Amino acid sequence: MRKFLKTKALLLLLLVTTAVMMVVPSIAQILGTDKELPGWLTSTFDNRFKLGLDLQGGLHLEYSVAVDEALENKLDQIAAELEAGFKEKKSVLVDIERIGIDRLDIKFSDPSQVVTAEDDVMGVALTDMERVETQDEGAGIIHLKMSDARIGEHRSHAVAQALETVRRRIDAMGIAEPNIYPKNRQIVIELPGLSDTTTEIKAARHDVQEQLRPLLQQAGANQVIVADSDEDPGAFRITLTDQAARGFLGQVFAGKMIEQTVIDPRLGAGVELEILPDDPGRPAAPDSVEVKLSERSRDNILEGSSDFRRLLKVVERAAVLEMRMVDDELPFGPGQRNYFQALLEGGQVHAGMGISVNKMGNYGSPKGHNVENVWAFYAKDRKTLEDYFNQLPAEWRLPASHLVAYGPDAVVIRGEPTRVWRTFVVKARAEVTGESILAANVSPDPQTGLPGVDLKLDRLGADRFEQMSGDNIGRRMAIMLDDAVMSDPVFNDRIPGGNVRISVGETPGQSVRDTANDLVKVLKSGSLPARLVKEFEIRVGADLGKEAVESGFWAFVVGLGAVVAFMAIYYRLSGLIAVFALVLNVLLILAAMAFFQATLTLPGIAGIVLTLGMAVDANVIVYERIRELVREGYTARAAIEAGYDRAFTTILDSQLTTAIAGVVLWQYGSGPIRGFAITLLIGIATSIFTAVFCTRLFFDFQANRRGFDRVSI
Repeated sequence: MRKFLKTKALLLLLLVTTAVMMVVPSIAQILGTDKELPGWLTSTFDNRFKLGLDLQGGLHLEYSVAVDEALENKLDQIAAELEAGFKEKKSVLVDIERIGIDRLDIKFSDPSQVVTAEDDVMGVALTDMERVETQDEGAGIIHLKMSDARIGEHRSHAVAQALETVRRRIDAMGIAEPNIYPKNRQIVIELPGLSDTTTEIKAARHDVQEQLRPLLQQAGANQVIVADSDEDPGAFRITLTDQAARGFLGQVFAGKMIEQTVIDPRLGAGVELEILPDDPGRPAAPDSVEVKLSERSRDNILEGSSDFRRLLKVVERAAVLEMRMVDDELPFGPGQRNYFQALLEGGQVHAGMGISVNKMGNYGSPKGHNVENVWAFYAKDRKTLEDYFNQLPAEWRLPASHLVAYGPDAVVIRGEPTRVWRTFVVKARAEVTGESILAANVSPDPQTGLPGVDLKLDRLGADRFEQMSGDNIGRRMAIMLDDAVMSDPVFNDRIPGGNVRISVGETPGQSVRDTANDLVKVLKSGSLPARLVKEFEIRVGADLGKEAVESGFWAFVVGLGAVVAFMAIYYRLSGLIAVFALVLNVLLILAAMAFFQATLTLPGIAGIVLTLGMAVDANVIVYERIRELVREGYTARAAIEAGYDRAFTTILDSQLTTAIAGVVLWQYGSGPIRGFAITLLIGIATSIFTAVFCTRLFFDFQANRRGFDRVSI
């Protein structure tokens, strides 16, 4: 018996030692002292638990995936492959129309050609769809429909694909330890520790101070003392020795002030400084003045340079790359004219709309087509054009086979280059999509030297691109990214090899190279199967996180102290044994979280505090059972043995019912709720272990002594 107890004691000591060594690196990392630990410790126990958003600040985002768009894209892809298959294998031209999110209609010009719809052509569609309403096939129409089960599978696949794409994009941005997981048709992104808006404002404030100091010194200020504000990250105090600060600033920025706001390009693009009135609660100090970044200036800073904003642009960008044929030759209306010309001549364009109608130059190739009578609409912003075409009467809209696309362009207005938007008539179905991209790299344009993006297509994409270019020599192709025409080159010859180049322009707050680099990141990570629609966004600052850590810590200390006091007073020596089990319980919870690399949140700390009460409850059940048996005349050894055996079922039952609730919270909750559920479930397992095994080990050591006949309980 003694040997058996010693073995269990050694195993418990080994467990405690291992748990301590697993927890110490995580605690040291949070405190910023992990570099002071021995190298063997940090390298051996490299799994760490991390603090959640509410404890260290960061960003929490929730996006819904437009899964129905993914289904539409899937059907368009099947339709394109069917058209190519009929043309290449059967020498038959078919017209395929997508209806809704689950149907395709294949229309033959000659009904007798329906017999060519054999498995070698239809196989690409029949894996997802089935032929329905076969009575119409005699009229030359094949109806294909996707089953509800396959629709559900594709919707789930779209969410999973979007989740993986978002994860790759965030990894490419170098964000450490992101937490990304699905929730029904939504994607939840948690980025603990990401620099918040306070960091951006402080950095901008520092830049303004660096610009302001030499301006004041050049104007005659002998000494300029700048003191940052603890309350407002965008505010600071300027002290000018032997100068009236407010009047001096008025002289330096004469003609560049609107009331008490300084607008001077020497301070930086988009920077505005507000000179604040004197604080009546402070002693008068004529040589000092308080200033801060204006609200407009802060918005400009965050919009142009924030890590948040740039990250959101990369995450949310659909990066849907499509190559469609431009169809400037499409006849429209009774006169069979160019579509935009027909709208102009039909009286659908009026002065005051903000739209300019331009006749463009002809283009073509001696080897192929020559395209004449080309027109386009121009406007200063895309929304003007979109609103115009969306409200056109039905008789003035393009057929379903075509659509109006929009692309940025640069024109010279009054001698200044200006960015505007123009229109294109393109075919509704994309010939090549981003799914065919093998590689994407940034390289300079050999003619202009500006960075651009070179793409390499896979074999299937390269074959389609070669076929498209060969069939349309002299015509233009629209390279569309995120539903905007990025470039529209003319095919001068058949292009084999699948090499495509995308030209990029400047983005506000980013250089051309940064824009090209971000585009490469999203293209390499893959196109999103459908748009992401932001449902929820919350930012937690580091200061708020620090306050939450302190509040959670004191809640834990007070809760633990109250439990220790009660157990020690009410159960005496046995109560101290239970207190040791409580401390060991917390240690094991943290060690388990480190092993699984879990995230500790403020609700997680609440879960640990709740676990303490549950662990004590298990000890109370055991101790009260032992007391009852002692009163019934059992010896101390027999009471301990029977007390633990009889209480085990009750303890297990109560913990399992709580564990069921914890599993439900973990499965259907998100963010803080999951953090609470994780610590609760881990705590339940450790509570059973410490209450049933660890405390009994101490009692067994007592009961194994000679002369033991009384238990301190």
